Order: sequence, then structure tokens, then C-alpha cells
Amino acid sequence: MDQQNVAEAGAEAQGYGTDPNLVTPHAPWPRTLSEHERALISALADLILPGTDEYPAPSGMGIVEFFDEWVSAPYKTQQQHRTVITTGLAMVDAEARRQFESDFLELDVPRQRQIIDQIASPTAVDRKFFIRFRHLLLGGYFTSDVGFKAIGYIGNVPLLSFPGVTSDVQRIIDDELEVLGL
Repeated sequence: MDQQNVAEAGAEAQGYGTDPNLVTPHAPWPRTLSEHERALISALADLILPGTDEYPAPSGMGIVEFFDEWVSAPYKTQQQHRTVITTGLAMVDAEARRQFESDFLELDVPRQRQIIDQIASPTAVDRKFFIRFRHLLLGGYFTSDVGFKAIGYIGNVPLLSFPGVTSDVQRIIDDELEVLGL
């Protein structure tokens, strides 16, 4: 097939589109969280995973944008997560009003922590919100450039040599292989 025929065939092909732009990513759907929900996410995230002198709090590295993009995505899983997150955020505010007659964002930090401790407790009636929120928070934070640095992840980089596993690790591998009969 000559170059012109290849180009024509490519123009008619029905593929999945171009590769994603991972350098400056952009999601084509509108963000759907309200400003109040975004503020709640920011406050909760910073209380659950506070920043340090070396690493910023989640609100300082874009976690709210991550949440908003995630729960705004038009996919079934993300829409299920949206329901859990938005319902949970409303529950956090309702609990703050029930206990302290004020919205969560208007409470002092000790009272905010008290509410978080209650929804995170293993004895809480419904922990779906906290579990999903924490999962998204940690996933979003520790897969960012800031999070990679915090855990010492350097990525897929070439090595001049491969150091191999330590003798302790090799002993564990050998023991497991023996148990498996290999």
C-alpha cells in the first residue's frame, strides 16, 4: 500500500482516538461539585492527611480539583462514587448541625476532628463515605508529583546495574517456592 492509500485508510479508521496528553492533561467534562462541597473536601482532606514542613497539605497540591474531576466523570463507577461523596459531604454538615448547631466549616478544628473520628470509627453505622473519601484522597495525593516525592518513588528510570534482592528476601522467596513445591 502506498503512502497516499495508508493516509486515506487512516482517515477513515474508527479507533478510540488519540493517546491521552499526560503532560498537560485535560478532562472534557464539566466539573459538578458546588463551591461548598469543594470547601468541605478541602477541609476534610487536610484534617485526614495534614501537610508537613516538607510536603503540602492536600488542599495545597490540588486534591479538590482531583476529586471534582473524578466525581464529575461521566462513567458508571465515578458516578457511583459521586453519589457516595456528595451524600457523605451532606451527612458531615448535617452531623455538625445536629451536634453543634453549625455547619462543619464553621466549627473549630477539635470539633471537626470529633465528627471525622465518628464517621471513621469502625463502629459507625455507615462507613462507605469515609472509606471512599480516604481511598480517593490517598490515591490522588500519592500519585501526584508531591506524593511521589513523599514516598520516595522515582519512577521508571534506567539503572546502571541491578542490585538484586537481599539475602533475607531471597531466603523468603526460596522458602515460599519450597512450600509450593517448585
